[in-house]
Amino acid sequence: MTIPCKLSVRIEQWPLATPFHISGHTVDAARVLVVSLRSGQHRGRGEAAGVYYRGETPEGMAEQIAAVRPLIERGISREALIGLLPAGGARNALDAALWSLAAQRCGMTVARLAGRARLRPLRTSFTVGVDAAPAMAEAARGFEGAVALKIKLDGSATDVDRLVAIRAACPGAALSVDANQGWTQEHMVRMLPVMQHVGVDLLEQPLPAGEDECLESMRYPIRLAADESFQDLDDLATVARRYDVVNVKLDKCGGLTRALSLVAPIRELGLSVMVGCMPCTSLGVAPAYILGQQCDRVDLDGPCFLAEDRAPSFQYLNGYLQGPESVWGRDDAPYEMH
Repeated sequence: MTIPCKLSVRIEQWPLATPFHISGHTVDAARVLVVSLRSGQHRGRGEAAGVYYRGETPEGMAEQIAAVRPLIERGISREALIGLLPAGGARNALDAALWSLAAQRCGMTVARLAGRARLRPLRTSFTVGVDAAPAMAEAARGFEGAVALKIKLDGSATDVDRLVAIRAACPGAALSVDANQGWTQEHMVRMLPVMQHVGVDLLEQPLPAGEDECLESMRYPIRLAADESFQDLDDLATVARRYDVVNVKLDKCGGLTRALSLVAPIRELGLSVMVGCMPCTSLGVAPAYILGQQCDRVDLDGPCFLAEDRAPSFQYLNGYLQGPESVWGRDDAPYEMH
């Protein structure tokens, strides 16, 4: 479906309650690009943070969109958009706005338009950023009701103390580890028995993308997830030789439309599907929530770190993510900043 529309973009900054640290990167606010497409009485919106390690910024994404504005405003389908812009945040924001606008014009929810009559709450992991071991243990305790925790580690000797402290603080939580490409093969070998001891069930992106060929010959007792090593379909064959789980993020692959088409090829190779997100508001999480209905693992806690989120917003209760359908895809959701 192509819909002539009026395009507008704006850059927003949503401060985090406290700075968030991962290996080699610190975030103190969610800086996002918000795209609005208006057609008659309907308005569709989408949000993207971009992929920081690719150098994407809201300003750069806005320039990408400005370059194709006439084609967008003339009317473009979600499928045609995939050929118009490369995978990344700009395409993700536009794709989300097109989903929302199409759903409104059809008089249905985005979920139903995507073939999902009903959306179920999703168990999500909650992320503990890199810090000193006692501070990370305290942060882990602070996620009230969480049943799954993702622990960010940076490849330093302190990683052992961090894991042990968190397990002591949260004895019943499922634990996964995300190294964000910050480990060496030697550090990974040292950490594997520690992770086994504390009950870690998933290790995400331990080695830098492009430097992980050694995983093909290593024996490891913990399932491995590819994040930075998987950008789009071209990476899948290589990833399947090295990993067990694929983390699909909408900003990486360029939107919900593309992401939905990746699920079947990933599963055909015997891999599990995970959905993650960048620092974002509930508007950014909403399309990923639809993808999450088909995923084995969910990591959609981005809005939890904001000092304030949009209204209406997703709710996090007893380790689960859920939200009213008015969160995204309806004209009556104003999404005003607090």
